[in-house]
This record gives sequence, C-alpha cells and structure tokens, in this order.
Amino acid sequence: MSNEYNEIHTLAKNKLIILYFLNKISIPISTQQLDEFILSTMYMNFFEYQQYLKELEAQKLIHRYDDELRTYIEISQSGKDVLNTLINLLPQIVLYDIEDYIKKNYRKIKINTEVYSDYKIVSPNEYIVVCSLREGNSLLFEVKVNVPHVEIAKRICRNWNKNAEVVYRLLFENLAKNHEESSQE
Repeated sequence: MSNEYNEIHTLAKNKLIILYFLNKISIPISTQQLDEFILSTMYMNFFEYQQYLKELEAQKLIHRYDDELRTYIEISQSGKDVLNTLINLLPQIVLYDIEDYIKKNYRKIKINTEVYSDYKIVSPNEYIVVCSLREGNSLLFEVKVNVPHVEIAKRICRNWNKNAEVVYRLLFENLAKNHEESSQE
C-alpha cells in the first residue's frame, strides 16, 4: 500500500476516534476534557489532534460552543451519521479502549462538565471568582464574587466544587420562596 493511502487511513481513523469518543460520552464536554482523553490514550499527537478538531468542525461533524468560562464540544447528527457509516475502520481494541476510558472516567467528566469554578486576577488585591452549574447545554446557575485575597478565591472554588449542588438547591429554594406570604403570617 502507498504512503498516501496510509496517511488517509490514519487521518480517517483519528477523526473517527474523536467522533466515537464524543458519541459514546453522549454529553457536551469541555475541550480540556477531550484534550485529557486524547493525550492520555496517545492515539495522536496534540498538533494533529488540534488540526482534526478544526477539520471536524469545518465539516460540521462536531459542534463547538463557548460560554463565558469554557469551550464545549459535542458530536453533531452529521458526525453520528459519518461515524455509523465508517465505524468499521476502527479496530475493536480502539473501541474497547475508548469505552474503558469512559467507564473509568465518566463520573469525573460529568461532574467537571456540570460544576465549574475559577478565579481571575483583577488587581493584586482583587479577584473575581466565577462559580457555575450546568445541565447539558443549559447554564443553571452562575455567580461571580469579588474577593480581596487569592486564598479566599481558592477556598471558594474548592468549596463550590465539593458542595455546588447543595448550595444551588438551598439558594434556589430561598430565592423561589414567596417571602411576602411568610412575613404576613
């Protein structure tokens, strides 16, 4: 077989690996999470991977969208159609490796997709902490807090990551409660 054939086959296989992973994970994930998967499996180098992402997006086989905090990626219906047509190009061991990776990391990936916190330095004594909670493509909750010290910013991020669902539920319940009725009683 020619070198050109091998290059085309490798290109197709690597794009299919990305599509298969996105299809199997079945939730929009951050680009960082996809980066982690690709770099941990070593199916392709980082520069090739970045090129494949651009091509997949240009071909409308994946959707990439941004919120204020991160970039998310998910497979499109066209991507699913292409994957279903060409899945036989992927060796069974690759399919198994991807499924095994997802099995071992799904909870972490899902939590990291749903719960997010980070801080930005505004000045030496001013930090903006951003905490958010997502469900699929929907942003459920986001709060920004201005704090004077980096240690406070880090602590808020750690606490949010551990307790986001509880904090969100308590805040939502209190905000949604009809306080006027309860104060008249």
